[in-house]
Amino acid sequence: MLDAAEDRIVDVSDLEPGGMQVVEAAGLKILICNVEGRYYAVEDLCTHAAFPLSTGHLEGCVLECPVHGARFDVTDGSVVRRPALRPLSTFSVSDETGSDPSNSEGSKVRIRVHLGVPV
Repeated sequence: MLDAAEDRIVDVSDLEPGGMQVVEAAGLKILICNVEGRYYAVEDLCTHAAFPLSTGHLEGCVLECPVHGARFDVTDGSVVRRPALRPLSTFSVSDETGSDPSNSEGSKVRIRVHLGVPV
């Protein structure tokens, strides 16, 4: 399990619904996905092809790997379509927008990816 001290705060102000953003933390590449205004965090690595999922396509909550077409539900990491058999690693996300005193006008949307708390 990863140390909670490795949590990462991410500015997602520019991440539109349907968009994805990669961040690095604790030696991992984490893919942040905006699904209709809710944020989810998964490891940016297909469990079948070991290929970055950030080069794939997100439609709704389903992320498709561009290599062999495996599909995953980013809300819980589950496999939606083979050839992948193992689910994605997922991480808990919480809203940090209101906890930043420098964000008095609410122009930044910030989330905390809890790396020590797998979902």
